[in-house]
Parts: sequence; structure tokens; C-alpha cells
Amino acid sequence: MDKLEALRSSPLLKALSDSELKSLMGIVNERCLDTGQTFITAGEKGGAMYIILEGTVQVSKGGTALSVLGPGQHVGEMALLAPDLVTRSADVVAMEPTRILQIAAWDLSTFIDSNPAVAKAIIAELARRLALADERLVAILAGGN
Repeated sequence: MDKLEALRSSPLLKALSDSELKSLMGIVNERCLDTGQTFITAGEKGGAMYIILEGTVQVSKGGTALSVLGPGQHVGEMALLAPDLVTRSADVVAMEPTRILQIAAWDLSTFIDSNPAVAKAIIAELARRLALADERLVAILAGGN
């Protein structure tokens, strides 16, 4: 998956035009991870989010696997909104050689000043995820898992 395709496929950024995505490419950095490499650690402050280009990563908390993510999916997006207030909620480890795009919070903040649609897209995705978490919680409390 190339960088533009990865940005385009990310739920956080899918509402952006190709022109906005191409501008956003100017602030992303590509990183290569080895199998077993942890790049997000629960409890630490985060300053970036990541979009997976190639490979898979496992998200876990307290040794329990929560999800496996692959190309086009993102992780660490909460750090974009409040990097000084929010700590990482889970560990994220590469399950195989993996390429990721890193978007630093401070770079995105500057970018958003001239591209407010990015902020709207991020807020919409976070609201969607919060609604899903609320539904899961209601199901758990009702005994329906």
C-alpha cells in the first residue's frame, strides 16, 4: 500500500479530498518495524498516531489481545487531540515486519490550522468509536456481551 492510498483508506481521513491528503503527506514520516517491536506502550504519553502501510500489529492491554490491525488501519489517534493529557491505553506490537506512517501531533496541529476539515474528520471518527464503545458497554451491563 502506498502512502496516499493508506491515508485515503484511514477512517480518520476518508472525508478529505485528494488535494488535502496530498498536502497531509508532507507531514507524515514512514517507519519500519521489526517483528515483535513495540511502538506504543500503555501508560506512556503519546505524541503521534500511526497508519499501517504493510504488515500487521497487535493491540493488547495487560497481556490480553484486543485487536489485530492491518494495512490502512490506524492506531494512537487519541494522542493527536491531547498529547499532553492522554496516556496510551494499550500496547501495540508489530506481528511481522511492518511499515507504518507516523503523524506527529505537533505537525498535525499546524496542518489543521490551514485545513480544518482534518479536525472535523478526526472528531467524527472518534465520536463513532465512542458510540460503539457505549453500545458494547450497554450490552455487557445487560449481560449480552
